[in-house]
Amino acid sequence: MQKLRLLTLVSIAVIAASSLTGCVHEGTPTGKVFRSSAKNITAQLAYAKQHFKSPNTSDFGNLGGRDCVNFVSQTLLARGWKMTDGWAHDTNGSAQNYSRAWISSTGLHDYLLGHKELATELDWAKRDEVAVGDIVQFDWDASGDRDHTAIVSGIVGVGAERQLLLASHSPAAFDWPIEEAIAEHGSPTKVYFWHLYSAGA
Repeated sequence: MQKLRLLTLVSIAVIAASSLTGCVHEGTPTGKVFRSSAKNITAQLAYAKQHFKSPNTSDFGNLGGRDCVNFVSQTLLARGWKMTDGWAHDTNGSAQNYSRAWISSTGLHDYLLGHKELATELDWAKRDEVAVGDIVQFDWDASGDRDHTAIVSGIVGVGAERQLLLASHSPAAFDWPIEEAIAEHGSPTKVYFWHLYSAGA
């Protein structure tokens, strides 16, 4: 397989978490939160909880206010995903090298579209099929591009009362109700999900 060229960001400065994340959304859900007993998803969520306010800049650099997919990619690595030519990161001295799919919401969308063995795309109408650890993507202005990426950190309730909770960077969030995220950007927002299979690649 021909290797895809990695995007290189040279000498990325270490930025304080406050400038990375702005306000922090740490939810306190009412009702029992369902997580998952699967070891790979438990590891994914443990990583997300550890680093949503304290970015792992020493290993993965810092993309400032555009760190959402970098963070999600890190959680997928913790889940057990293996890097590929199209989804990868490495460090070379002071430079952080990323593939487009590792750091771009639309890039990750395009990558997953080409790897049906990893995930199935779901729209808002099928949100009842979304599971803990799955990927959430937002198109804030209904332009067709994906503007923000997060993971599902938990689920509260069932049926019509089912509420999805999010973990993300840019903004920093853990157990942030998805309806609150949507409300911050208004009615044009479109929401999509990727239901993930097992540990991944």
